[in-house]
Amino acid sequence: MDFSDIYQRMKFEAYEISEGERTQLTNYLKSAGSTSSPKSHAGLLVFCYSSEPARENVELVRKFLAKDVEDYTRSAAVTGLYRIWKLGTTSDIDDLLDLVALWSVESRYSTSIVAIGCAFLLMHRLQDRRLSLALRRLLETLHEELKRDSDLAVGLFVHACWSAYDNWALANGQQRTHFDTIEEALPIYWDRQKYLLEPLN
Repeated sequence: MDFSDIYQRMKFEAYEISEGERTQLTNYLKSAGSTSSPKSHAGLLVFCYSSEPARENVELVRKFLAKDVEDYTRSAAVTGLYRIWKLGTTSDIDDLLDLVALWSVESRYSTSIVAIGCAFLLMHRLQDRRLSLALRRLLETLHEELKRDSDLAVGLFVHACWSAYDNWALANGQQRTHFDTIEEALPIYWDRQKYLLEPLN
């Protein structure tokens, strides 16, 4: 199966996979080699968009969060669990916070980018102040890392600021925009509390 082709058809042609395709996809994701294959990225997205977050489906996708899974593939698992299925139990949020906390591991860059975006999305959706506090700390830590000329922190800082603005805009009916430079990100950072939740007194 060409998972990338099916994913594009689902996105742009409202294609629905057949039961036979779903069985083939599920068997592939359960196979031992799926965690080390780049094609699993599209396969996971197809699986999550075409399946309900039943316990066995969630458990199958969670196996792709493991440390030894290829980063790009792991990022699709994060997208599936938190952006497509929008899982939001206490343990789900705990796991997402753990993913965000690993931002400094260079081999997890794609996973970190996606986890940060999902954290901002769920922060607004669930009004979760734990996520808000963790994201405020993350923004401040990344800003400190910029001063140390950390190449890793630059992309994450810009993406975190953009995610902060974009998810705030979505939640508040404001116009969305895109930016990818530090100069555009800094005004969001300086006004960061606007894009987070008010702390409880």
